[in-house]
Amino acid sequence: MQSTTSSLLPRFRTSLSSFPSSPSTFLVLHTIPTSSPPASSRPLRTLHVLDSSFNPPTLAHLRIALSALNSTSDASKPQRLLLLLATQNADKAPKPAAFEQRLAMMVLFAGDILDQYESTCAPPPDTSNIEDGRLVVDIGVTKKPYFHDKAISIEQCGLYENAETSQQPQQVHLLGFDSLVRLLDTKYYPPTHRLDPLSALFDKHRIRVTRRTEEGDKYGSVEEQDRVWVALADGERDKEGGKREWAMRIDMVEGEGESVSSTRVREAVGIGDWAVVEKLVGKEIRVWVEREGLYTGHGG
Repeated sequence: MQSTTSSLLPRFRTSLSSFPSSPSTFLVLHTIPTSSPPASSRPLRTLHVLDSSFNPPTLAHLRIALSALNSTSDASKPQRLLLLLATQNADKAPKPAAFEQRLAMMVLFAGDILDQYESTCAPPPDTSNIEDGRLVVDIGVTKKPYFHDKAISIEQCGLYENAETSQQPQQVHLLGFDSLVRLLDTKYYPPTHRLDPLSALFDKHRIRVTRRTEEGDKYGSVEEQDRVWVALADGERDKEGGKREWAMRIDMVEGEGESVSSTRVREAVGIGDWAVVEKLVGKEIRVWVEREGLYTGHGG
């Protein structure tokens, strides 16, 4: 897997260099398995979207993805996951790992997801077409930094539109609780600083939010985190352009295991604490990070 992924780096670099001047705002650069049929040829009802900086992908990302996929597992329905990297981020500059390196790690991460998903959710032997229930993972990039714009870009690309019915799948965006806080923060929506733009997301799609469960977390207890949802549902955000019905499109789910941030991984690599790194990322990611010399001497 490592050598195959290394061979993708030149293509990723080329795609990334031409993407800024391209009229496209969203592109899929790689699909696993590579032999997968086009998304438009399969009646896809749901597209799970895991949008992150993947700097690097962690076991927390893995748990979020698998939890969502397992919650809707049906051997008769196609499963598709989009791992999405924004080349423009509302908060974070593109460092320390180059975008092509992150895309490479996303490929390795997709392999981990497939391995674990298929070991626990493989279609039963009597499934007439094994491809129907097989998970397909896309690796994509977008120029859009905000969730509502990303949702529109994914729709407009036409990649996931059913070829026969022209219907689009419902997108389910997978968020950590910290991302939900940012999503509903009016400072990200100038010049009006209102939440009205989020209608483009919530009118058609859903979000699935994984609560943070570590004791002493800065976001507080589960009950305190749920207050964000309750405030929306009770109309406390109406004056800011929020809508009560949006709460019905937000699924709050329990987190599993300890919270793992990419920053923590980078700090552990920076001081050479590989024992800690191995507890925070998958084996393939750990090997890649060390081999490529990523985050060396990095303090966060």
